[in-house]
Amino acid sequence: MLITTALVLVFAGLNISRYVFAGTPVVAQTQTHLANGLNRIVVSVEGLSCVTCEIPVRHALKRVDGVKSAHVSVATKTATVDYDPAKTNPKQLVVAINSTGYRASLPDKTNNSASMATNKNTNDPKTDLAPGSAGENAAITTADRISLFKVSLQCPAAPQIGCGSASKPILLDLERQPGVLEAWLNRAGTMIAVVWKPESDAETRRNVTAELKEDHATEIKRESRDEELKDFLSAKGWYRGIDVDRLTEEEAGIIAARLVRRVQAKTALANDKTEGLQHALADSLRKNLTGESARQSQKQTRLEEVAREYLDQDQIKVLSQAIEKGVRPLPNEN
Repeated sequence: MLITTALVLVFAGLNISRYVFAGTPVVAQTQTHLANGLNRIVVSVEGLSCVTCEIPVRHALKRVDGVKSAHVSVATKTATVDYDPAKTNPKQLVVAINSTGYRASLPDKTNNSASMATNKNTNDPKTDLAPGSAGENAAITTADRISLFKVSLQCPAAPQIGCGSASKPILLDLERQPGVLEAWLNRAGTMIAVVWKPESDAETRRNVTAELKEDHATEIKRESRDEELKDFLSAKGWYRGIDVDRLTEEEAGIIAARLVRRVQAKTALANDKTEGLQHALADSLRKNLTGESARQSQKQTRLEEVAREYLDQDQIKVLSQAIEKGVRPLPNEN
């Protein structure tokens, strides 16, 4: 199974209020029993706001032992899961969804009836990645061992760079596949490069490609591939696995700077306060985006609380208003 990891608190949809402000838990719909012995459940997922948001939730669900299929829809804000009740249960599925930063819950009746099965895959296993840059490793491979896929993994809050929190599970999961040696994302978040192992066969590649299509990836072929391949082999601006956290850190800085500018437009801030506030907001955002802070909503750091060291009560209200506008750039912002 290709997509099997949920590593980080995903900020892909960039609905900042889902971790700044506590939301009301949503509930799972009635589950049904399928003829093949599997159960199907449709779980409402709070916070889905774009196609990219579907990716981490689907990854997290497919990673649970016993899940046979998982379909996530931003249109209906639901996750439809077929699972083996002998291996997992609805409560574990909700835990998997919540681990991504999106929120789901079950009715009391379902919670009480669901027994917790042991799932050794709940925690993120560490991935051993081969050392070396894109150029160093790819240069020793032949062109037929590199596949390129067009993706839409740009950060809505920072469209000029790729979204580290959305791409990280894809890249790490790819490298766990038997036929995949390396997986890379370009800085713009528009391209994924897969370097195949020498022993990978056509069927293995087809299976991986089919799974990538579920993340809205399209394989590049013919003339356009040559130019993209040249860019990949240059080793400039490509990120692998955990390296995409650098993009996430950059994203956090961009968001923090944007929020501070909004505050400055409404109230005067001393230079030292401005610098301290921006650093504190960026650090808090970085921790949330990379999953370093607690994921449960009751333990998540609120940006307003972080800002209290630098802002008075009236200015905190201004910051809250800035946050409510969202973190995507407004028409007059960069």
